[in-house]
Amino acid sequence: MAYIRQYQDSDKDAVVHIFRETASAELIKAGDPVLHYASYLWCRPYLMLEPATCYVVDDGRGRGRAVGYILGVPDTHAFVEKYRATYIPYLRTQGLENPGTDESTEWKDNLPNALRRIMFNPDGMLHKEYPQLMEFWPAHLHIDVLPKYQKQGYGRLLIEAFCRTAQEQGVKGLHLLMAVSNEEAGKFYSRIGFSRFPYVVDNGASGEDGRDSNTIWLVKTL
Repeated sequence: MAYIRQYQDSDKDAVVHIFRETASAELIKAGDPVLHYASYLWCRPYLMLEPATCYVVDDGRGRGRAVGYILGVPDTHAFVEKYRATYIPYLRTQGLENPGTDESTEWKDNLPNALRRIMFNPDGMLHKEYPQLMEFWPAHLHIDVLPKYQKQGYGRLLIEAFCRTAQEQGVKGLHLLMAVSNEEAGKFYSRIGFSRFPYVVDNGASGEDGRDSNTIWLVKTL
């Protein structure tokens, strides 16, 4: 039977595979280099910078194969500092660079460039225009499970594992951003205690708290 355990370096390839297999339909449709770039944005930095607070679902077959993960960061401010100091130089060793000022970085016009721009601008994770997010819910996470292992309780167990670790470190709360279209995920997060970030984040365009044009902002107090 599958079970939850802490991430190990030997899980890296499996975790990147899970990321690619469970990425949004838009990223999967685009293929590479988009999926490759996206892994350097929403997957690999967590494994490199915060491995102690990442957990995987092990398939339980004795081979140690990861089939799901949670990539968690107890302190987003500290993570961004590590990202600037350590991860950006690493990106350059991998042949990745920030797009030039004369290149389009609009999501709809040039998705590869848009991802590289975000990759080299980690301050976006701080959402400085809404300081309440970091004040009350400073941790953040990404969670993905292969389809075969979904709806079996592993997502809840992953989040519980990360929340226990975060609480032990004195973290007050955590947040995540979810695609507006991902209604099933929204139901899941609601069941395990997440709620909308209680502030309007799109200047009233949606008429809703915690929603912008593409994402729902969710928070959980620990």
